[in-house]
Amino acid sequence: MAKTKAFVFINTDAGIEKLLHEEIKKLQGVKEVYPLYGEYDLMAIVEEDTDKDVAKIISWELRKIKGIRSTNTMVVAK
Repeated sequence: MAKTKAFVFINTDAGIEKLLHEEIKKLQGVKEVYPLYGEYDLMAIVEEDTDKDVAKIISWELRKIKGIRSTNTMVVAK
């Protein structure tokens, strides 16, 4: 069975991108984190067994990190 993969574009408070980058990398299911220029500050790739598991990580862990202002999630079509 194919895993569910999502690209999460993240807006952060100014000046703490590197700090958040390290914190996000430690979350279960987060495979990679990249700094970005432009509309978003960071992008995380989340991969888990099910859509529900991916949603749980994004909604209940990643979005609760202090300093994250907003996210925009793109789930890869299966």
